[in-house]
Amino acid sequence: MTGQRPLAFYVPSLTVGGAERVTVTIANGLAEQEYNVDLLVSFCEGEFKKEVRSDVRLIDLETPSIPGIGIGAAVPALRRYLRTESPSMIFSQMTYANDVCLFAHGLVGSDAVAVPTVHNTLGVQESPKEKFVEWLAGRLSDRADQFVAVSDGAAESIVEHVGVSPEDVTVLHNPIPVEEVRMRSREPVDHEWVGVPEYEVVLGVGRLEPQKNFGSFLKAFKRVHEARPQTRAIIVGRGSERGELRQLVRDLGISDRVSFPGYVDNPYGYMAGASVLAMSSVHEGLPTVIIEALACGCPVVSTDCPSGPYEILEGGEVGPLVPVGDESALADGIHTTLADPPQKERLIERARDFAPEAVLRDYEAFIQAHLPTAAPAHRTA
Repeated sequence: MTGQRPLAFYVPSLTVGGAERVTVTIANGLAEQEYNVDLLVSFCEGEFKKEVRSDVRLIDLETPSIPGIGIGAAVPALRRYLRTESPSMIFSQMTYANDVCLFAHGLVGSDAVAVPTVHNTLGVQESPKEKFVEWLAGRLSDRADQFVAVSDGAAESIVEHVGVSPEDVTVLHNPIPVEEVRMRSREPVDHEWVGVPEYEVVLGVGRLEPQKNFGSFLKAFKRVHEARPQTRAIIVGRGSERGELRQLVRDLGISDRVSFPGYVDNPYGYMAGASVLAMSSVHEGLPTVIIEALACGCPVVSTDCPSGPYEILEGGEVGPLVPVGDESALADGIHTTLADPPQKERLIERARDFAPEAVLRDYEAFIQAHLPTAAPAHRTA
């Protein structure tokens, strides 16, 4: 390939997830501005694959499946890409992928500007593997030219746990396609409780994993339902805790008041039809689900977890913030919001602060600051 050296983005796969969606949105947005963009994936699969623009070159690294290694097996393919395609800048997404990309970058001695992107708060992980991945990030940090954090809280955690200076971290928020979200929120939802006036739907959206703490959500909902029998809970998502959460619902005696529709292609109709979205997470980075709910005009109650909810909800001005793991406080926040919901226009206005146009301007400014020779140009081959 001749012409402008590409801007590269590396993400493990294109399955449903916040980092994956953000990566596709940014890559598409820069390609639309006529940047030369490569999108590298270890596993070329997932629901977002079909959303990649035709002028983004999607590169399958064909990472072999090696037990215990995971995407670490992508290092040889990443080395070949960096050596042969010589990108001008490479953004990697999520801590493990950041480690893998920086390792390959160092092996090649690439002159590409290396930009690891951190989508979550560091220092809150519990598993030995996650702790090792964060430790390794600190050992490889000297190979990075600049870190990107999706929120102020995530940036602070990079400084603290990776050991870089604040000047080496730039906050670039996740772009949320607000108008697309709003348009899709008008599509009909096939659920017996959504859009039915006699029900107040308390919605949860996310992976059914410990980080999201849906057990706390369910315990809080039981309290709310005892005070407001017209409430119903819907948890949209899939994950390893599905069976455990369904058992908890039975133990709490609310089986006929809680629905688990699993993964849905369009959660925005649920958001538009819900009375409130409650987020019970233990930690986040910049939770897109909150911004998407606001874009749908859906009130939000969230734990004040590290990090992101405080920034998005403007310290509680846009929606209540409650302590992590406090089911009583979460229930009170939900109850208060149902009794006195905020104006939808205020919620939508806040969501628009994260629209792609604004975020992509920030990304372009970042690229120009760290790669002054970069300029939009048609791909040539």
